Amino acid sequence: MPFFYRGAGVGTFWHQRDARLDGFVARRPGQTASKDQLIKHIARGTVDTPYVSLTRSYGIAWTYAIQFGQGAPTAAAPAFVYEVELNEPLPPGLELIDPVTYLAGGFPPPTAAASYYHDGDSEFLLGVINYTQMKASLTQTVKNPPSAQGTPRAPNLSPELETLVRALRDAEILAVGNVPASCVRSRYEVW
Repeated sequence: MPFFYRGAGVGTFWHQRDARLDGFVARRPGQTASKDQLIKHIARGTVDTPYVSLTRSYGIAWTYAIQFGQGAPTAAAPAFVYEVELNEPLPPGLELIDPVTYLAGGFPPPTAAASYYHDGDSEFLLGVINYTQMKASLTQTVKNPPSAQGTPRAPNLSPELETLVRALRDAEILAVGNVPASCVRSRYEVW
């Protein structure tokens, strides 16, 4: 019985609605799910997509609930972490997508001109993982061989790589379709 979680910061949509009664519904449930929509949802934080984000990590959901709301949660006005149980067979009309597997299956071979690879140093991905504290990793100058005389520039960060890193960071699973209220087992108060 796999459990999934979703954080709801103070004042957010799922903080104001009780998913134990309504279930989870995407902002654009009738929209066609696609690679571009998946990238917008994860890398760009666009919520007007056919996806509902879930995580396999209570800690990630807790962090989202605490840090991403309209004010800090308190004991008197807590944020919430929802616990969702989804088993096979999934409820009718519901599909779960592992964004890492989905994206990785469509990447070109390593010899292709365009790919998800970056050309930064070993700390570059830290800026994608934790922009607030590590943004300098994203703006460092690309190191080149001694004979290179190109214009100094920041490393390449493709939307695909950003999506992969964030999906891994957040242990993210995307739901397409409605997550029924019957699958929402608990709502924990956090502050």
